Amino acid sequence: MIAFSGKTIRVSGASLELEYPVADAFELEDRIIVLFNPDACTKKFGQFPNLVALRPTGERLWTAELPTTTSGDRYYKVASRNPLVVYSIHSVECEIDIATGRIKARRFSK
Repeated sequence: MIAFSGKTIRVSGASLELEYPVADAFELEDRIIVLFNPDACTKKFGQFPNLVALRPTGERLWTAELPTTTSGDRYYKVASRNPLVVYSIHSVECEIDIATGRIKARRFSK
């Protein structure tokens, strides 16, 4: 089971300190999927790739691809864990390949 608070995730008794506050975290197959708080990055320009997969040791496996190249894009919600489906702030619903972090399918949802 995974518990999280602020920037810390607890997995099987071990704690991982991450770079941003966590909005959601869960185990999926042999990895931990982490959605960082979409408001945590305060850069004025650029994107915030805020969906990552980690090993239980904290090693990063991938950072998920974003659906646009628009400044400010990021994911704000996990809609489904299996398959992994997330929503971007630019109204794109994406199914993410959990092996690679690449987008398998996308749908404009506005």
